[in-house]
Amino acid sequence: MRSVVVAKFVPWPPNSGDKRRTLGIVRALREQGPVTLCAFSGPDEDPAPLEAEGIDVRSVPLRRRPTDVARGLVAGRSLTAARFWDAALARTVAQAVREGTDALVVEHVQLLPYARHLSAGVRILDMHNIESSLTRRMADSAGGLKRPVFAAEARALRSLERRAVDVDVVAVVSEVDRQALRDVLDHPRVVVVPNAWDEPRPLPPADGPVASFVALLSWGPNVEAATWFCRSVWPRVVAALPEARLQLVGRNPTDEVRALAGPTVHVTGTVPDLEPWYARTRVALAPLLAGGGSRLKILESLAAGRPLVATTIGAEGLEDLIGRGVVVEDDPARMAQAVVDLLADAGASAELGRRGAQAVAQDHSWAAAVRPLLAELTRGA
Repeated sequence: MRSVVVAKFVPWPPNSGDKRRTLGIVRALREQGPVTLCAFSGPDEDPAPLEAEGIDVRSVPLRRRPTDVARGLVAGRSLTAARFWDAALARTVAQAVREGTDALVVEHVQLLPYARHLSAGVRILDMHNIESSLTRRMADSAGGLKRPVFAAEARALRSLERRAVDVDVVAVVSEVDRQALRDVLDHPRVVVVPNAWDEPRPLPPADGPVASFVALLSWGPNVEAATWFCRSVWPRVVAALPEARLQLVGRNPTDEVRALAGPTVHVTGTVPDLEPWYARTRVALAPLLAGGGSRLKILESLAAGRPLVATTIGAEGLEDLIGRGVVVEDDPARMAQAVVDLLADAGASAELGRRGAQAVAQDHSWAAAVRPLLAELTRGA
């Protein structure tokens, strides 16, 4: 089976949830036959390791020229879709498809306009999130001018998602997202392909009471989560445990996130390797107030042997891990107490982290996650 995958970015290094899911899908397809990956690239992306695995990587620079953005608005009718429309990538996808394609996989609904290049074979849309629901949540929690902008984009994305009725198969990351998609369109072939992780490698227990939020800190929901946690939860933690320290670890922190730094809060900025930061971490965090899909960072934290405290939305899509590495609290006082309990008890924290790593190994491998998608591909168009 020959596959063409269209992605936002070349998924190496796999330093974001988006890239890790794309990499998992691409590797699974590579087990079935030749794979051509068409994606944007920049100074942070390196196709060489993927090419060494036998993946044909065809990348173009992400330029976001006014002419392409305008064409993207026409093609996708969404601001976020327009940001990822590029005539050069469209030509690259068209050429790859002409060489013979059994399956065309489009990562993210914003890239759906590229699916028009396949007239024969199976067309799959892999929805990392139900983007309209995610953006609607962002609108509900935003203030000022952001609220009407997010609301308008949510409506545009909902319209784009309805166009997914034209593809053969839609993949979502959780049963929660499958239910949310039903409010948008009635598609006959929707499969759950959960986010996954391979080869958990638990680290030795951390020496001190350090909590960490590891995330892309330029992404709106993560910025909101970091801000809410630092203002509503963290002061309660420090009041109960003065020696506690917080790490906000992730790429491209906004000015709002950088402003959260203080005597007990360290904002790292972009780091070349997460392992040293997880090594210092006793408790990981996912305090999201808006989101969709499921958080690969939760699997990453548990794979490192670090228990995690999350909001209900933060753990959405990974509910099977609650009590198996994950603690869920939405009230600021109760969340603070949960964090304090784990930071203050190194033994309890290590044991919960051990159970989390075991749960990831048992139930969240990529080999298990992609089986429903491969079964649909076997069925054909």
